[in-house]
Amino acid sequence: MIRTIRQDEAGQSLSLTQAAFAVRFSESDVQVRLAKLNMEHFLGYFAEEQLAAQLAVLPLTIYVQGEALAMGGIAHVASYPEMRRQGMVSKLLVRSLEMMRANGQTVSMLNPFSYSFYRKYGWEYFSTQIVNTLDMAVVPKFASSAGVVKRLTAEDWNTADQVYDQYARSAYNGMLRRDENWWRQHVFNRKLGSLAVYYDTGGVPAGYMLYDIKDRFMNIHELVHLDHSARNGLWQFIGNHDSIVTRLKFTAPKDDPFLFAMAEPKLQQETVANFMIRIVDVEAFVRQYRFAGESEKLIVRITDEHAEWNRGVWELTVSDSGRAEAVHLEYSSSDGVTCDIQTLSTMLIGCQRPAQLSMNGRLSGSPSDIAKWERVIPGRVAYMTDFF
Repeated sequence: MIRTIRQDEAGQSLSLTQAAFAVRFSESDVQVRLAKLNMEHFLGYFAEEQLAAQLAVLPLTIYVQGEALAMGGIAHVASYPEMRRQGMVSKLLVRSLEMMRANGQTVSMLNPFSYSFYRKYGWEYFSTQIVNTLDMAVVPKFASSAGVVKRLTAEDWNTADQVYDQYARSAYNGMLRRDENWWRQHVFNRKLGSLAVYYDTGGVPAGYMLYDIKDRFMNIHELVHLDHSARNGLWQFIGNHDSIVTRLKFTAPKDDPFLFAMAEPKLQQETVANFMIRIVDVEAFVRQYRFAGESEKLIVRITDEHAEWNRGVWELTVSDSGRAEAVHLEYSSSDGVTCDIQTLSTMLIGCQRPAQLSMNGRLSGSPSDIAKWERVIPGRVAYMTDFF
């Protein structure tokens, strides 16, 4: 049986988590976790009335092409080791898709333990982070900035959020919309350290960084700036730590131009894939998506093994405003492109361009049809900085 886990069954959920991930919570930690768990978001697979597997669908919101979309965040996926490989998690994932569609969550994201496992159910990786590690001695000397940097505390979360929300909405696809609880429980709890905010000459916050310093190493968890002045001001602030920091690390999106600011672009750089995405409901997602402002008709044949409502041939009519409608065609067509739901998801979120996916054999179609998709999909980069 699959059903919502009742609040009085939260203890069973925690016991399952501990067994599945080989962790042991103290009694006090158990009580804290029980107080925070909202079981209405948890689906459980029950065998003989005992919880055997579970997952949660967190009601979150992300920004895609500047639009706020309801997103189902898959988390707390677990099953008892002795009961694995019996298809329980598979059934939970399929049920979660039905539930998200009914709830208007047109897209879903998760942080995978295995990319190949979740690809089988329609999710695909969409975000890459560039992790840069370098000596303080080679940090570029950025131009002076007229604004000021102030060190604040977690109580000033709303100041940082003014910057973050504008950055998340206007610059990238896939960023979470944060509220006070998210800042306090997920951001500041996971990214321990200090908050520094850059204010422009008008006293308006235009950048911030979350960081900690230990053993002469500065770990910058988030570095967000809305303009060149804020970027310069924050890097001046970083450079002013040269008496106590000899090496630092920061994470950036793949379009970050930091290397061009270096006199000698030599540093340790690692590209890390993080998070997967899946379109839950193609028809509803297309209505919410903002394409490039060019009138166009597109045909796409979609395969989706676990969401039958997405399968088949779709005609997308894109208007000059960038709004579109998707109509499920009852007949077959040799026109247009063909792909699976994973490919469509990573393409529309901006992780991979249509031409790249075509070259890799993930998107099939004529050169002219591929070119149509290239024109209508904006060039905004996919990026995700949070964790759940």
